Amino acid sequence: MSIRWRFALLTLLLSAAASPSFADEIDELRQLRDSTISLVNALVEQGVLTRAKADAIIAQAQKAGSQPPGAAPSSPAAAAAPPAPAGAAPAVPPPLAPGTVRVPYIPESVKQEITNEVKQDVAAQAKAERWGEPGAFPEWLRRFDWYGDLRIRYEADLFPPGNAPVATLQAYGVNIANSTERDDRLRFRARFGFNTTFSDSVTVGVRVASGGVGAGSNPGSENQTIGSYETRSTIGFDRAFIAYHPLSWLEASAGVVGNPFFEPTSLVWADDVSLGGVVVRFFPQITEDLKFFTTAGAFPILQVDPTPINSASSKWLYAYQSGIEWRFDDSVALQLAGALYDYRNIEGIPNPNIYTTQYSDTAASFRQTGNTVFDINGLVNTLNGTQNYLWGLASKFHVANASAALDVRFVGPTHIILTGDWVKNLGFDESEIERRTGYQMNRQVEGWQTRVTVGYPSMKPKYAWQAYVGYRYVQRDATVDAFTDQDFHLGGTDAQGYFLGARYSFEKNTFVNLRWFSARQIDGVELAGATLSGLPLAINVMQLDLMSAF
Repeated sequence: MSIRWRFALLTLLLSAAASPSFADEIDELRQLRDSTISLVNALVEQGVLTRAKADAIIAQAQKAGSQPPGAAPSSPAAAAAPPAPAGAAPAVPPPLAPGTVRVPYIPESVKQEITNEVKQDVAAQAKAERWGEPGAFPEWLRRFDWYGDLRIRYEADLFPPGNAPVATLQAYGVNIANSTERDDRLRFRARFGFNTTFSDSVTVGVRVASGGVGAGSNPGSENQTIGSYETRSTIGFDRAFIAYHPLSWLEASAGVVGNPFFEPTSLVWADDVSLGGVVVRFFPQITEDLKFFTTAGAFPILQVDPTPINSASSKWLYAYQSGIEWRFDDSVALQLAGALYDYRNIEGIPNPNIYTTQYSDTAASFRQTGNTVFDINGLVNTLNGTQNYLWGLASKFHVANASAALDVRFVGPTHIILTGDWVKNLGFDESEIERRTGYQMNRQVEGWQTRVTVGYPSMKPKYAWQAYVGYRYVQRDATVDAFTDQDFHLGGTDAQGYFLGARYSFEKNTFVNLRWFSARQIDGVELAGATLSGLPLAINVMQLDLMSAF
């Protein structure tokens, strides 16, 4: 029973116990009196009333009830009347006639006073505990900012005639399982998380997401394919960080922080990539219309534990980006940024002889397609005629990136948005690669991507819409293929082609997205030292998404 109803029942019982209309039902009144006292005691035990207040209520009711029916009700003036003169004999009530029963009586003024006190206590407690307030949460829970999204995707992977057989592609290091047969899939992506502020300068964020978990899983995709005898899907943490922001323009974060860099396209970073490490961000407001930002971070890519028989080093990414956000007026906004992504120890090193695995951990633990690779175990495979390939990246990667986004409000809520990225691998060195691997390689180290979008800048409003078209060209060693786009050419580098699509929000924060990608390989050979002129691999991808977010 709620506290409100307990007080209401208490008031009802006290009123009923005081009513003279029950004078002929003595037993019932006594039971009602006992029940009332029991209820008051129960409220004390549950902490609703203090013992002192309960005793005062009972005493006040009994005192008022000692007056016979028809007697003048007590009042503050009567209570303040002077005492009887000393020596005066106390007034003695007349004796009762045989069979007469005296029924306690509570005046209306006392009942009203008790009712008002109860109302005040209940109102105070209701205000403190926020009874009946829509969306009310305890104070500690109100510090949490919850968010999430769910995407259901139908995808068709189409392979035009003329592609090389998959067995031939795999023999030359192409990381693909199908090159000729259409594949239709139903997939989903689910994410749920929160940010909470423990103080004015400390924020903690946690998010879980679907997709692969653990070593070897895809770092750039949180999609989960539906259709494995209804088995449960895996989830993992793609956000888990603590951020310290002592000033309005300064923030330091540690943990799994997502992607802290400005990325207008997916040329360098796939949409679902979440980096883990330490990040420092500066974003001072230079003028009312101009903001400067700088982001610097250190991110472990692969932790390698040293042993006497393992000479491989841990793989790291050190990254730096600076840029500006400039609003010319309310209708034009421009963002420009330049970045350097410096990967350390990501290149492969061949094992020096057939008896050792000294540099096996320099192999690429995860890759898509495109980057030039070589067999770290090439000596033993060549000598024994085996095919236990262990692929390592042939090039080092020190990636320079320039990014831009121009947002122009056209008519009403309609915008025209132009985005672009350019990338070049400054770490490619033909002579260094030949010394380390024994292979000669051609330089294929640049890429670019652009897109034009017309429509609403956000899909949150109901009836929002977008249409877009773009082109992508990225050579094989322009950037690390593990972290770039997962959809164009089914992921990776060494691909060129166009993409187009449209979005429509039929409800608030809920929209459909139809996309088409048409891509083909630029070179077609990924294996260092290969003499083939090309292995054709064209891939068309159609995606239909239904997405909702909060």
